[in-house]
Amino acid sequence: MTMGNIAGHAARSGDAAADQGAKKRLFLAAETLIAEEGFEAVSSRNITARAGVNLAAINYHYGSKTALLLDIFQTRAAELNRERTTLLRAALVGEPPSPRAILRALIEPPTLWISDARRTALRFLNRARSEGPAEIRAMIRDDVRHLRRFVEALEQALPHLDRAEIVWRLHFSLGVLHHNSAADYQRLALLSDGLCTPEDREALLGRLLDFVAAGFGA
Repeated sequence: MTMGNIAGHAARSGDAAADQGAKKRLFLAAETLIAEEGFEAVSSRNITARAGVNLAAINYHYGSKTALLLDIFQTRAAELNRERTTLLRAALVGEPPSPRAILRALIEPPTLWISDARRTALRFLNRARSEGPAEIRAMIRDDVRHLRRFVEALEQALPHLDRAEIVWRLHFSLGVLHHNSAADYQRLALLSDGLCTPEDREALLGRLLDFVAAGFGA
């Protein structure tokens, strides 16, 4: 390889690294802004300003603002579901499997996402459920593959319940799990005069698990 070729390769590598850096900054900027302010309040200009890139960068790297938001949602949802799947596999080791362990696999990952980055990701996912663009809400509504695994696991663990009953109870359990936004906890703190707060996430997980497991008689 000639010196010219080496220099050209280095320049291309530098350009690729810069592109990836800008793309990652856009991802994190959009996720953080929407977690803090909501989907409707955040514009492309807000995102690019936060990321320190020019206004055309979203279209260059993602094609559109909606595509960027979809990428964030799919990335974070996949991370969440991978954690759930790992815990679910461990829960199915016993014979018969423990329904409480199966339910813990469902609720533990989002409950314990407590680092700054994870908290932001969870707030983005929570907002996406109620505020996200139609494309994201359609995914949430229609893609139930990861939930089917929990239905099948609970059928093994609770053979006295038919599938319809398990699905109903899982549906109600998800409602409990999703009712955990910052606004929900502000109301909880007011209602309890400060006695009930979500800061101790392990304690919160225990309370959630007790409540959800009771719904399955577990």
